[in-house]
Amino acid sequence: MDSGPLVLFVFGTLRLDLVGTGKTQQHTQRMWQKLNDELLEIRKHISLPNVLTEASNHLGSGKQQAVDGAAFALSRYIANLEEIFQPSKNVTQLSEYEKVGLADAAIISCVPRLKKEKVRVFTQDYQLYNRLSQSDVDCVNIMHWLTPNRKYYS
Repeated sequence: MDSGPLVLFVFGTLRLDLVGTGKTQQHTQRMWQKLNDELLEIRKHISLPNVLTEASNHLGSGKQQAVDGAAFALSRYIANLEEIFQPSKNVTQLSEYEKVGLADAAIISCVPRLKKEKVRVFTQDYQLYNRLSQSDVDCVNIMHWLTPNRKYYS
């Protein structure tokens, strides 16, 4: 799960009534519900330190939390996933790095594993979605859920 959907997931888990405001202003409660439903079906969650850091920065900590309990909720999520480390030194050597940044390039560097293990990636970033889709990775752009005639809309 990329950082945008992760922020939505944590935010909505804590305060569904606030989804659509602040850090989740581009999301809806329906999107959170769809994401939550999909995540409940997944038996194993994986992430990267880069993605978790981005999500943590958006959710904040202490008095700067986007929603009360965000740091704790993120820590509980992290405790139950497999974290994959991709050295930044290697990631920055990828041609995609300068186009998409460190976190997305780190995700792209995992394409062989994502394909082999049939990992579904959730993102809201169209560039990342396009790159992963072109590499035959199972990828969902949650922003497509806002479009009624998409297969993910409910």
